[in-house]
Amino acid sequence: MSATRVLLLHGYSSVNRGDGLLVDESLQMIREVHGQDVVIDLVTSYPESFQYTGLKSYCSKPSMRGYDLDYLRLILSKFRGYDLVVGVGGGYLRFGTPLESIKTLLVMGPQLIAAAASPSRTVYLPQSIGPARFGFGRPLRFLLSKLNRVWVRDNRSLEQFGVGEVARASDLALLAMQRRSLPYDNRLTPVISVREHRGGVPQGAVVLASRIGEFDGYVQSAVAGNDDESAVHSLKPSKICTFKEFIDSPKSARVVVAVRLHAALMAIQAGHYVVHLAYERKGFGAFEDLGLGDFVFNVHDFSPSDVEDLVTQLLADPSAREAYDARIFAASESIGQSRGNVLKSLSKNSARPNVEAH
Repeated sequence: MSATRVLLLHGYSSVNRGDGLLVDESLQMIREVHGQDVVIDLVTSYPESFQYTGLKSYCSKPSMRGYDLDYLRLILSKFRGYDLVVGVGGGYLRFGTPLESIKTLLVMGPQLIAAAASPSRTVYLPQSIGPARFGFGRPLRFLLSKLNRVWVRDNRSLEQFGVGEVARASDLALLAMQRRSLPYDNRLTPVISVREHRGGVPQGAVVLASRIGEFDGYVQSAVAGNDDESAVHSLKPSKICTFKEFIDSPKSARVVVAVRLHAALMAIQAGHYVVHLAYERKGFGAFEDLGLGDFVFNVHDFSPSDVEDLVTQLLADPSAREAYDARIFAASESIGQSRGNVLKSLSKNSARPNVEAH
């Protein structure tokens, strides 16, 4: 019997740690369902960044000379020859501004169109879809309706694009989350991780950093148009935490303010206490699923004093940290059910899963 062949779409770059995490978790779930012998090919904007996976990769990002020929052949084949086509989790189907719409059309559009036309089973892992301005709403709904299963990770996406086999699940980072238990050292300062959005570092984050005083910084992404280094340095942190000391193998829990969602979720998994300043709908969905809905704020419309109060409480009050931990533990059962539903949808002969848990 030949090995199952799977094509994973919509990869970006592993240098953006959040996007790398989403690809890694997608691969883990595919292998959990189809075994370690499954053959997986990857479509990504930056294939060189995923060399560590050992997968055959196709470059989806057009150059000045146009699309890569191997990628074009793959698209024109409508992915025939694959048993399963999977869209990585994320927030890449967006048509909010003219520039964003052009990028989505050029990079993500051909993949979605080919997936919708493919004879293979097609499953898109938990997405935030939209906004869909400039008349893109109707064609986007049409293409999504042609897929076998589309998981969305927030209620707003479900309300706007709940067509065909669209259903709610938790973010991939939540589905895989196993939170560390770390000792707390009250001598440590908070950590702030920011990015530019709408042309600069959001003003509320700048004010918050000035109110908090001493803090360390953390850079979540340093790739192309998603490079956060200058944004983080502009707040003048005492130092920049490395990925190893902050996420991979921290020795103590920290109180964290994070703008990128997966900086926030990776910090929670690492054992830290996080307040999230969200710039998209995905952040509210994830923190609500964690039972932490009052720890997420709109990065462009929040009270710095309110967030400062939460940070101060988490820094000083052990009972506040215990309550934070208890909420995450309480949410783990429903997140586990959500994970089971997503795994079932990846099987070859999947029946429609029970989607009432989320």
